[in-house]
Amino acid sequence: MATASLLIGVLLGTGSSTRTASEAAGCQNNLRQLSQAWLNHAADNPLLIGNPAGGSANAAKDDVWAVGWLGWGTSSVNTNTSNIQTAGFAPYIGSATGVFRCPSDRFLAPVQRKLGWRYRVRSYSMNGYVRPIELSTFDQRYREFKRQSDFLLPSETFVFTDEHPDSINDPWFGAYPDGSGVADVPASFHGRGAGFSFADGHVELHRWRGSLLVNPVRFSYAYRGGSDEDVVWLGNRLSQRR
Repeated sequence: MATASLLIGVLLGTGSSTRTASEAAGCQNNLRQLSQAWLNHAADNPLLIGNPAGGSANAAKDDVWAVGWLGWGTSSVNTNTSNIQTAGFAPYIGSATGVFRCPSDRFLAPVQRKLGWRYRVRSYSMNGYVRPIELSTFDQRYREFKRQSDFLLPSETFVFTDEHPDSINDPWFGAYPDGSGVADVPASFHGRGAGFSFADGHVELHRWRGSLLVNPVRFSYAYRGGSDEDVVWLGNRLSQRR
């Protein structure tokens, strides 16, 4: 009996690890598709696709990559796929709305599950220094990227990332490039890590070493404040000094 129980435990552990690895691979594939669509748009247009924030998140519909303010309530914004099929980005991403959601992101508030929802439509956000719409960036000492030629270090500047389910709202990801803190919190879906796509098109999974950016989903804002090596790593990949 003990041997059988041990074998079941091993098999369950293996299955869980396989699913975790598969979901991480699926997330990176989604980010590659978003990144390629972003690059294709950049090749065809003088300005990068817009990144709406604040009030514009529920208003702008044209030259932006996504719209909608997500939350833990019952607003249809959370499930409306038209928010990720905008006029500006849809020609480059097509009808593949699933690429906007990490496979590991199955989190729903109790009131949302009661409505029979399966998931919210978006898990990814865009670096707030990449052509922000409405909100200005936090620190004017750092560069905003309005054109692809504005990137000094494209291989070290991210465009899209997983955002923590408690943090995600508008499509815009906010943090401080000097590493002093964040406004939005990246996810830790994949073995304490998050996926990132960079301005040169490459995608990577980065695992957090500290605890500030690793939080369970509580259906409330996750970040406790402060800075550590993970917050500094993130800040270094937002932008560069002017």
